[in-house]
Amino acid sequence: MPTDEPMGFKLELTLCDRTIEAEVPIPNQKMRVADLLPVLLSFDEAVVGMAADKAESEGRKISCREGCGACCRQLVPISEAEAVYLAELVAAMPAERQTRVRERFREALAALGEPLVERLRDTGQFKDLAARRVLGEEYFHRGVACPFLEDERCSIYPHRPMPCREYLVTSPAENCQKPTAETVRPVDVPIKLSQILYQFGDGVGNQPTRWIPLVLALELVGEQRTYPAPEMFKNFVSRIRG
Repeated sequence: MPTDEPMGFKLELTLCDRTIEAEVPIPNQKMRVADLLPVLLSFDEAVVGMAADKAESEGRKISCREGCGACCRQLVPISEAEAVYLAELVAAMPAERQTRVRERFREALAALGEPLVERLRDTGQFKDLAARRVLGEEYFHRGVACPFLEDERCSIYPHRPMPCREYLVTSPAENCQKPTAETVRPVDVPIKLSQILYQFGDGVGNQPTRWIPLVLALELVGEQRTYPAPEMFKNFVSRIRG
């Protein structure tokens, strides 16, 4: 019979010739994917950290630094679970800060312009890579900062979405002001957990890819389904292992 006592999972994952070993307590109850997100974000951080260590061991120094917010003007595709997570994070902020953040979201949408925003709301038309690249370039050229960017720093850094964690570069920081495939060299992350999360709205990982632009995160409404957390966690790990 299910209880509320957490279940401990031992995990060993080898990537980039390095091994992650962890014991993870997962509540033995039903949860939304968004509720499991803090655990999944920590795994993504570990995977990206191994990729960064490998790059630096090969003499490619990570050029991303606090105060460099060029990438925070890019289109950030987040999962539905991350949109829920961020919306609830904003809702839990003190009233004054919450008001400022919500205003920055409104200002960002206004600066992007209604025609582009309407296209962003219909992400189904951007399923192929080439179309997404065109949309991303148009977004970046608007120069609109992420609503969470404050003084060129991420104000929600511990809670930032997976795509933000997975984007590191070893090319000169100034190249990020006008990024191209030739001038920006990203770190090769062996497996991007964000790609799994895009398909994980069913708690299994079998749904079609679905992502939401971060700038629209506060618009997400509606009930989120719940799933047995231990099974959901095992499903996610099985997708990591392929």
